[in-house]
Amino acid sequence: MDLTGMGIYTDYMTDANRVAAEKLQNQLQNTAEAKVQEDDALLDACKQFEAYLWEQVYKAMDKSSKVFTSDDDGQDGYASNMVDCFKDAVIQQISEQTADEKSNSLAYMLYEQAKRNYEM
Repeated sequence: MDLTGMGIYTDYMTDANRVAAEKLQNQLQNTAEAKVQEDDALLDACKQFEAYLWEQVYKAMDKSSKVFTSDDDGQDGYASNMVDCFKDAVIQQISEQTADEKSNSLAYMLYEQAKRNYEM
């Protein structure tokens, strides 16, 4: 029985399997990279939500502290507006830093819950 033609067939099948394996490997790698990007986007959204929540809490605390000031102390000038603008920027920065802390962070709890709910 002549098996000389089998070598060509074997080479063809080996090459076909190699190409299929490389294609599958690339698909798996792309899927893994996409999952990492989705996880990062979800975590970022959770951190932004927590930062916004803390910002609202800090602003409410600031408003409630103004209840105890007298009306005579009020300044409605340019300097007062600049101080308010600076205070808002500081509150935003503090809120973002609070949200970035990992220990018992609301953002990480939301992130883990969303991953469980959406099976990410």
